[in-house]
Amino acid sequence: AADEARDAGGDFAAEAGRLGVAIREVHESLAATFESGREDGAAIADRMRARLTATPDVPELAAHTASLAAVFERVAGLGEVPVQRVHGDLHLGQTLRTVLGWKLVDFEGEPVKPLAERVLPDSVWRDVAGMLRSLDYAARSVAYDFVTTAPALGPDHDGDPELRAVEWVMRNRARFLEGYTGGRPLTVSEQALLDAYEADKAAYEVVYEARNRPDWIAIPLAALDRITAKDRTTPS
Repeated sequence: AADEARDAGGDFAAEAGRLGVAIREVHESLAATFESGREDGAAIADRMRARLTATPDVPELAAHTASLAAVFERVAGLGEVPVQRVHGDLHLGQTLRTVLGWKLVDFEGEPVKPLAERVLPDSVWRDVAGMLRSLDYAARSVAYDFVTTAPALGPDHDGDPELRAVEWVMRNRARFLEGYTGGRPLTVSEQALLDAYEADKAAYEVVYEARNRPDWIAIPLAALDRITAKDRTTPS
């Protein structure tokens, strides 16, 4: 029996790497076409704190308030960070896999925001975080559906869908980031930004799931647990 997702058939890791490259190339094109600049990390952190404060009362999210504040505070201490035009609402549903490679679609940004706000420069790590959250959902939602439709499955190593989902996510996160960065490790600043944007997105997801799909709330909560589990003072 296979012990890892790469041995089970249908490995996505190579595609995850190609997707990372495609997003990097899109970011390079956007930077060359639209206005780029720098923004104080404190302003970015303030927006994240404001979104967290404005969320409705969700006990599961409230339990992470202090740890989220610490993640956002690391961004506040970065000083000025590069910002540029980004996709703004990036996830797997905004991609197409064609014979010529990965393509991104729908650059309108988050529909709930005013147009003027959607086109404001932002950190590229917002898009990267959005795609990482989408990869996480892709695996964990399948695992959840499998568990709920096949409750008799035992938690053995070979057949545990949740264990496989975790392994799949870790493998494809790594390959996606490798493709995006060209194989270099993230800097301390980049890791802080990525953590913060992932946490910001996961906090939004917790509220969404609490309102619409309570059974799925464990998916973004697991992401918050991972991001806030330790003080990331060095790249991971």
